[in-house]
Amino acid sequence: MTAIILGQVRFVLVTAFWGMVLMAGYDIWRFLRWLFPHCKFVILAEDIIYWCIMSVPTYIVFYIYNEGEIRWYGVLAIFLGGILYEKGISWHIRQFGYHHLTKPKDQLLHFLPRLWKRLLKQKNKKKKIKNSDCKREENSI
Repeated sequence: MTAIILGQVRFVLVTAFWGMVLMAGYDIWRFLRWLFPHCKFVILAEDIIYWCIMSVPTYIVFYIYNEGEIRWYGVLAIFLGGILYEKGISWHIRQFGYHHLTKPKDQLLHFLPRLWKRLLKQKNKKKKIKNSDCKREENSI
């Protein structure tokens, strides 16, 4: 009997930890959204895709630790682990990321338009050179 109870306690702890892992992955997803903003429809689609993809490893955790049986306390432990992560660690990680990614993001946002303008100028110069070569050939004929 004790081995069964210890196995279920381990299952609850693993599923709570898995809830934290799921929310940590979602934090990474949030950082990517913050760096590259999206419209609401795209965010909705990304969320649905993320949670559908994460349901597969979640079921694998249930399969490994509870022989594939989805028990209510396992699901509750996943939610509680996610809430624990969100209310405890996530805020600090997001603040750290915000403070350390704001400057690089701003630099990137200032650099990309400049790079784009340079590329367009070089492209236009190449077109002008080609066009002038064509005119020279026409004049020589």
